[in-house]
Amino acid sequence: MRYPNREELIRMGLAAFAVYLGIYYWQSISKMLALLCSAFYPVILGCAIAYIANIPMRFFEQQFAKLGDSAALRRIRRPVSLLLSIVIVLALIVFLMWFIAPELVASMRMMSYKLPALVNNIREFFRGLDLETLVDKELDQFSDWDSIQMQVSNYLMSGAGGVMGSVLTGMSSVLSSTFELFLSLILAVYILMGKERLGSQVGTLIETYLGSDFRERFAYVTGVLDRSFHSFIVGRCFVSILLGLMCLGGMLLFKFPYAMTISTVVGVTYIVPVVGGYVGAIIGALLIFSSSPMKALLFVLYLLVLEQFEANVIFPHVVGSTTGLPGIWVLAAVAVGGGLGGIPFILLSVPIAATAYQLISDDVRARNRGAAAKKPEAEETPEAS
Repeated sequence: MRYPNREELIRMGLAAFAVYLGIYYWQSISKMLALLCSAFYPVILGCAIAYIANIPMRFFEQQFAKLGDSAALRRIRRPVSLLLSIVIVLALIVFLMWFIAPELVASMRMMSYKLPALVNNIREFFRGLDLETLVDKELDQFSDWDSIQMQVSNYLMSGAGGVMGSVLTGMSSVLSSTFELFLSLILAVYILMGKERLGSQVGTLIETYLGSDFRERFAYVTGVLDRSFHSFIVGRCFVSILLGLMCLGGMLLFKFPYAMTISTVVGVTYIVPVVGGYVGAIIGALLIFSSSPMKALLFVLYLLVLEQFEANVIFPHVVGSTTGLPGIWVLAAVAVGGGLGGIPFILLSVPIAATAYQLISDDVRARNRGAAAKKPEAEETPEAS
C-alpha cells in the first residue's frame, strides 16, 4: 500500500481548507457572485447569444463550404452566415413575443376564469363518491388564483443565492436593459466574426501560463461541454416543435377545445426536461376539464401515447440521444437544478450533468485500459531462479 507523499498531503490539506472556507463563508461568496453576475451581465448575455447564434451559423458555413473554396466564397461565407443566423434569431424572438407569449398569457387568463368552475366540478365528482371531505381542504387552496400566480412567478424567477433576482433588480429601467442588450448584441457579433482567432488567443494564453498539457485537457473538456449543450439545445427545440405540431393536429382531429392554446403550452413546456411534459399535460387537462371531464381524460391518454411515440420513435430514429445521459441521471440533474433555482437552472443542469457523465466515463475507460495493459506485463515478468 502506497502512502501519500508530502506534496500530496499538502494539496489534500489545502483542498480541504478551501472547501471549509467555501462552506463557512457561502453567504458572502454568493453575494459576491451575484454582484459579479450583475456587473458582467452584458458580457454573459453576449456570450450566450453568440453561442446560440453560432448553431445555425455553423450550419450555414458548412453549406457554403460545400459550394466550393474560391476566394469570393471565403470572403462572403462568414458575413452571410452571420446575417442569416441573426435573421433566424430575430425571427424566433418575434415569434415568441407575438405568438407564443400571447398564447401563454391567454392560457393563464383562461385558467383564472375556469378555476372556480373546475373546483366545483371536482367537488361534484368526489361528492358523488361520498369523498368530498377528503378534498375540500386541498381545493380551498386553489380559491386564491392571484396567490398561486405569485408563487409560480417567484419560483420561476428565483435563483441560487438570489443571482437571477440580483440580475433582474440591476436592470431596473427599460433604457438600461435596452442599452445592455445592445452591447450584448455587438459583443456577440464581434465574437462570431472572429471566433477562430479568439479561440486561438485563449489557447495561447492557457498554454503560456498553464502549460500545453493543461491546454489539451481544457480543449477536451470544453469540446465535450460544447457537444452536450449543442445536442441538448437542438434536440429539445426540434422535439418540442414537433410535439406541439403533433398535439395540435391530434386535438383538431379529435375536436378537443382550446387546441391552439394547449398545443402551444405543451410545445413550450416540453423544452424543460422531465417536468415540462407533466406541466403541459396538467395545464391542458385542467383547461379541458372545465368544459368536459371525459375529454380531459381522453386528452391525457392521447398525450401519453404521443409522448411514448416521441420517446420510442422520434428520439431514437430522428434525433438520437441528445445528451447520452441515462434517464436516472437526467431525473437527478433536474431535481438538483430545480432545487438550486427553478427553470433556468433545470435547463443548465442536464447538459452540465451530461458533460460530467461523459468525462467520468472516458476517465474510467482510460484507467481500465491502463490497468489491463499493465497486467500482462506483470504476468510476463520472469520469475527469479
